[in-house]
Amino acid sequence: MKKFLNKVLNFLKRFPVVISLTIIVPSLVFLTRYLFTIEYAYHNYYYDGEELDIDDSTFELTGIKKVGKVAQVSKNFSYQGGACYENDYVVCLDALESILIYDSVEMKLTHTVNTGIYDVTWHCNQIFFGPDFYKVSDKYPLLYVSMEHKDVHSTIVFRLYQKAGEYYVEQVQDIKLDFSKEEDTIYYPNSYYDYESGLLYYGGYTEETYMKSDSNKIKFYVFDLPDYREEYETLETKNAIDSFELPSETATQGGFISHGHLYQTFSFNSKTDPLRAPKMRIVDLQEKKIIKDYQNLGELFGVYEEFEHVAINRNGQMFSLGNPSNIYQFEFKAEQKSH
Repeated sequence: MKKFLNKVLNFLKRFPVVISLTIIVPSLVFLTRYLFTIEYAYHNYYYDGEELDIDDSTFELTGIKKVGKVAQVSKNFSYQGGACYENDYVVCLDALESILIYDSVEMKLTHTVNTGIYDVTWHCNQIFFGPDFYKVSDKYPLLYVSMEHKDVHSTIVFRLYQKAGEYYVEQVQDIKLDFSKEEDTIYYPNSYYDYESGLLYYGGYTEETYMKSDSNKIKFYVFDLPDYREEYETLETKNAIDSFELPSETATQGGFISHGHLYQTFSFNSKTDPLRAPKMRIVDLQEKKIIKDYQNLGELFGVYEEFEHVAINRNGQMFSLGNPSNIYQFEFKAEQKSH
């Protein structure tokens, strides 16, 4: 053993450059990149723009302006969930037929991801980027896609990765919501992630309809985010950390959680029916109450389209897609908070 150790030490002394290039330097590069990725992912959701730590008195929606149009890449032409990572704005088509990636600063299409998928039960109503990267070299964290389907109560987790200049998707996990009792059942569920608390909110209607009524509620179950390394994960309502109900709205669309507040749109495309008019509300998840409720964005700002989601980039800019094709920026004022 002593002779072997002496040989190793002699080798290290004789060939320090070789050792550095082949072992030490690559290891340090990997470690630095890994630590940088963790830091980068953590701070990605603390914006450089107007702080979104709001309450009822400081946040006010002041306008909605058109900033672009989505590209027509499909006969299906039904865009659904949207989310931002850094200043990239990512939009999913219905059935996950394809994914569009925009530079949200210039609002220019940079990549079209042809997924090779067309599953009619995958409505892709709500999406968000999670906190974890599948590989350190990936540009984007894992993408969580809620199907909001009557029979499919799953959030499918995808890796969105680049190879030879093209982007591809790879399914990593299927998170299924399971109802412990019949009275626990929620319909057309979507999931939302709170980056500060690390909690997953699964919300859906208490009745088998997405139409608003006094008896129909939107019920949320709260869970820890499952480890993405488990290919299949079942969340049982009996094991939820918490649950609560809010009044329903007609047609839940996508949402985003920041600083304990859920921003969410609701709507169909209607100028005349107040139940189907485009709406936006903000929920304080700690207090479990609605703190802002914009019941008719059309009357307020003259835009009557179906707002499919809420996506907020690193600069604190808030975007939505008015079906079928217009991209809008929601303008707001909020109390400035120190970082």
